[in-house]
Amino acid sequence: MSPTSNVLRPVGMLEKLYTARQALGVYNSVIVTATYRVPLKLEDTLVYTTLRAAIPGLLHRHPPLCCYIEDANTAESRFARLSTVDLKDVLEIVSLEQGENLAEKLQELHDQRWPVGPKPLWRLVVMREPQTIGDSSIDSTLHIALVYHHVIGDGLSGTAFHKSLLRELESIEQKSQEPPEMPDVIHTPDSIELAEPIEKLISFPLSWTFLMRQLVKEYAPRWIIGAPQTLYAGLPTKTLDELQLRSRVRLISLQADELKRLLEASRQHSVSVTSLLTAAIAFGLANELPGASRFLGLTPYTLRRVSGTSMAEMVNQSSGFETNYPADMLDRIRKASNATERLDSIWGVASFFHTQMQHELEKCPQDNLVGLLPYVFDHVQYYKKKFGKAREATWEISNLGVFEPPAGPLPKTWELDNMVFTQGAQPLGAAFTVNCVSVRDKPLSITITWQDSGVHEEIIDAVAHIFTDLPHLLQLNDPSKAMETDCHA
Repeated sequence: MSPTSNVLRPVGMLEKLYTARQALGVYNSVIVTATYRVPLKLEDTLVYTTLRAAIPGLLHRHPPLCCYIEDANTAESRFARLSTVDLKDVLEIVSLEQGENLAEKLQELHDQRWPVGPKPLWRLVVMREPQTIGDSSIDSTLHIALVYHHVIGDGLSGTAFHKSLLRELESIEQKSQEPPEMPDVIHTPDSIELAEPIEKLISFPLSWTFLMRQLVKEYAPRWIIGAPQTLYAGLPTKTLDELQLRSRVRLISLQADELKRLLEASRQHSVSVTSLLTAAIAFGLANELPGASRFLGLTPYTLRRVSGTSMAEMVNQSSGFETNYPADMLDRIRKASNATERLDSIWGVASFFHTQMQHELEKCPQDNLVGLLPYVFDHVQYYKKKFGKAREATWEISNLGVFEPPAGPLPKTWELDNMVFTQGAQPLGAAFTVNCVSVRDKPLSITITWQDSGVHEEIIDAVAHIFTDLPHLLQLNDPSKAMETDCHA
């Protein structure tokens, strides 16, 4: 397709990682789902009409919703403006069947490929929970899933969208009448402007030591650098010919009172909740895999604080860093023989990770992994060479933090109850991904996502168990025990 007047800008170097994955069919989408309690009388037809009325405002507020990728499978890929958005491409309402759960539906949504050509790279899928027999509730549960291509937004873009949606719902509700009939094809704004790619907003200086370390890691033969400690990273990746993309999703919820206790304990130990959850993963895996000698964790984080981009925008501005968990650290976890020693080992790993994370954030954007992207000349080939080989990381953990509803009045009909953050199957990369998000004063939602052939399910079971057991491990249910624990930490 030749460039047109609707071309907005070239796809940036970070964004090309995601167009390359799309070209290979190995990573489809990010999903941020908001769960609402609504009156039973708010039937599907009215839900559809209301969301249809909200979409024009969302298109004006978030330019990436009005885009597609021209020549997506080439080095000259670029963002182009859609002149119209057809509702059938971006809005769907389904009812979950009895016995069907949200995780199963999210798995299905993650495995859907994006169309090639001038089509939106996002869609809203509304899922209504079935009423159980004997349920006398006057409310119904709706899950509104924003499914989107990673090229138009990072994880925080999903929460930014839902904040805008809440504003639109409140505005529609204030009009005190049924939403007006809207056309099935909506015209996008005549003029839209995308944020510049991250390399235009931030300079990423690299020291020679950092650059050489990464080049040696990527290209040097083992007979020169020696064999590192064996890394546990799930099962080897499939070849492209063997690969059958299948996303798996496990949902875990820690109640609001449990989350509050985790927050309080983390503050007492001067670490973040992400640090505590990371330590829990290491603790659980070290005991589940007594023969493993090393883990490697990946932690994405936002670059918006460096670029000056608002958290309210839909952009792709994320980086990440690696943390190595060597054999001696794993041995200390395994040697813990009582509750006090187990707690000490968890807090020890949490403190270690927290220190690593603080150092990474303090030096950012110096010696940042994003700064290596100019050395990737063919993004598709970069990924192709990784197929059929050992994975490079044990886990990834991504935490969107606490979702704060927008300031001002909120819709009375739509009561926000929870949020869920998931990523699609990653046939390359970490063996599994942990995704976290919460709503103020609501439960903490934790999901584990993985490629079906990427890791044995017993490993996922062990990680899920350590999360659900975490309040008990920290002895937070007994204040006297919590005080005793603090004395040993």
